[in-house]
Amino acid sequence: MGFSALVASALCTFLLPLLLFLAAVRLWDLYCASGRDPSCPLPLPPGTMGLPFFGETLQMVLQRRKFLQMKRRKYGFIYKTHLFGRPTVRVMGAENVRHILLGEHRLVSVQWPASVRTILGSGCLSNLHNGQHKHRKKVIMRAFSRDALQHYVPVIQEEVSACLAQWLGAGPCLLVYPEVKRLMFRIAMRILLGFQPRQAGPDSEQQLVEAFEEMIRNLFSLPIDVPFSGLYRGLRARNIIHAKIEENIRAKMARKEPESGYKDALQLLMEHTQGNGEQLNMQELKESATELLFGGHETTASAATSLIAFLGLHHDVLQKVRKELQVKGLLSGPNQEKQLDMEVLEQLKYTGCVIKETLRLSPPVPGGFRIALKTLELNGYQIPKGWNVIYSICDTHDVADLFTDKDEFNPDRFMSPSPEDSSRFSFIPFGGGLRSCVGKEFAKVLLKIFTVELARSCDWQLLNGPPTMKTGPIVYPVDNLPAKFIGFNGQI
Repeated sequence: MGFSALVASALCTFLLPLLLFLAAVRLWDLYCASGRDPSCPLPLPPGTMGLPFFGETLQMVLQRRKFLQMKRRKYGFIYKTHLFGRPTVRVMGAENVRHILLGEHRLVSVQWPASVRTILGSGCLSNLHNGQHKHRKKVIMRAFSRDALQHYVPVIQEEVSACLAQWLGAGPCLLVYPEVKRLMFRIAMRILLGFQPRQAGPDSEQQLVEAFEEMIRNLFSLPIDVPFSGLYRGLRARNIIHAKIEENIRAKMARKEPESGYKDALQLLMEHTQGNGEQLNMQELKESATELLFGGHETTASAATSLIAFLGLHHDVLQKVRKELQVKGLLSGPNQEKQLDMEVLEQLKYTGCVIKETLRLSPPVPGGFRIALKTLELNGYQIPKGWNVIYSICDTHDVADLFTDKDEFNPDRFMSPSPEDSSRFSFIPFGGGLRSCVGKEFAKVLLKIFTVELARSCDWQLLNGPPTMKTGPIVYPVDNLPAKFIGFNGQI
């Protein structure tokens, strides 16, 4: 082969792909720049858009917290990026987030990434809009009224007590996070959907737990449905869950009256469609039930695990919780096994502050997705119509001027006056506005009962010390939080 042929071969092998890549990058930059709305004089937020098509999705998924911290340090409280196939602006800080959350249906509308919409389905509450969303939320909220919550308290207490008794006999090492997930899954199955997991058998329960974990791992994936892709695996797991839920729905339809004495959220949804003369849409019911289970156990499992971590690291706070329980007659003596109720739970102010501080430092859901309905102005920048907007919960907590010594675990900061009353968008673990979490009161009651039962029955040691937390998409400890549990001797 002659010299000229070698040169031509080298050009084809190395130079041409390089030129094509550079051309693709340049076209990508032009595409990203063309997204700016010329009718608005304000500039786009600072930031980078990453690689063609992929944007910065891979960096965000792989590095998560490190990636987001780097972006915040470099660009501040508003910056542009390209995630999950869409140009995106990420927003944090109380005032910026307030503007987004109070602009629902007027400035922005909920729009999760395509993979989330595909897996969870168009019939779930998170993906409904305007009147449909308002109507469905009103029905579901009946399952979280104060009267309904009162019915749930003994069920939650029974499940938590039984679980903690098993932990005390688990030996020198128990992996807290998977155990808490199983506990919260059983509670959500019983209360939200009327399932009786123990009657179905441990194998059936474990199959559902594993399917949920697989589905959640792949919620935020590139929107490519091919074998072995994240979206493909997520859909396959979702179908297993839907099959189990459909069995339960058909059993409910045949039974008519609930066995538990109260009506769960799924029962209320079914009655609503039948009462209005609507045709029972099985697919929408399955999607709504799946969403309730997801929201009802993944987020509470994350928060409960963080509670165990913080109380394990701050024994003085645990002792103050126990002191409050002692004052209310809940710690020792004949009232130790006293049944809790809503009135008693509402009196546990310090315990509630411990939960708030846990949610401030480690909110289970890191943020939410919206889409700009029109070009909007925010803090000196434009967000073009059609761009995605991510509001950050964790970063908003981190940067809130309202909190002093932000990295310190200090529940007393919530005692009086309550910070969220002074600036409610500085503390948003349940979101805010029209899209605030439908089950937030249920979550608060569940976490308070869990804290009470934990404090009055267990002492524990974190075997690896302070955990490293990861987001995927819910916040969880990388090491699953190994701990050793022993019985509490009743001495403060």
